[in-house]
Amino acid sequence: MPQKVLRSDFATWAEYYSHYQSELARRFLIPFVESGGVSLEGLDLLDVGCGDGGATLEFARRTGGRAVGLDIGDFPWVEAGPVEFRRADILEEEVARSLAGQFDLVMLRDVIEHIPDKDLMFRHLKAALRGRGFVFVTFPPYYSAFGGHQQAELTGSRLRYLPYMHAHPGLRHIARTRMTVAGFERLARRSGMAVRARRLFALRPSFELRYGLPTLGFALPGLPGVREVLCTGAYYLLEWNGDD
Repeated sequence: MPQKVLRSDFATWAEYYSHYQSELARRFLIPFVESGGVSLEGLDLLDVGCGDGGATLEFARRTGGRAVGLDIGDFPWVEAGPVEFRRADILEEEVARSLAGQFDLVMLRDVIEHIPDKDLMFRHLKAALRGRGFVFVTFPPYYSAFGGHQQAELTGSRLRYLPYMHAHPGLRHIARTRMTVAGFERLARRSGMAVRARRLFALRPSFELRYGLPTLGFALPGLPGVREVLCTGAYYLLEWNGDD
C-alpha cells in the first residue's frame, strides 16, 4: 500500500516538506540513479533548486560525500556534516565559477521547467562536473494534467485541484518556461549529454507521498504527443564524458 507523508505529523510546513523530500529521495530518486548503474558511494553532489533540503541531506547520507544545495529562495536550512546550503542562482556567471569542477552528480528535481535559459544552465551544470559525471533531472511534462503547476501556484484556490489549467493567468510564467519530454531530449542532445536512464510515469512518485496514489510507470514512453499529455512525471539520468 502507498505510504503517504501526512502534514498533520509535523509541527511546521518546513519540517513536513523536508521530510517529504527525504522520503522521495530515499524511496524513489536514489533507487532510480542507482538503477542506471551509478555507484553513489563517495560522490559529491550539487542539488540545484534544493528547496528545504531534505533530498540533499538524504543523498549526502547515501553517498558519504560532500553535498551543496542551491536555491534562489530563502529556506530555514539546517546544515549537517559535509552538507552546505547557498542562496544563489545557477544562471549567474559568478555562481557558476564558484562551483566549477567540484561535483560528480548534479540534481535538478522539478526545477528545469522554471529556468528561462536552459542552454545556459546546462553549460553551467557541465562546468560544475568534475570531468565525466552525471546530471539527474525530474520534471512534470508541461502538457500533462498538472504540468501548469496549479497545485503549487494557485494555493488557496480550489482551481488548483483541476487538471489542465494551463491557460490560467496565474500560470503564465510556467507557460513561458515550459518543459516537455521531447524538448528535454533535444536539450540533452544539444548539450552533448547521453541519456543513461529514463522513466516516464502515468502517476509520478510525488503523488504517492502527497496524495496516497500508487506510483505507475507509463506503458508507451515512445509515443510522441500522447506521452506529453498523459505522463505526469519524467525522470532522466544524463551522462557527460567531459568533452565539449
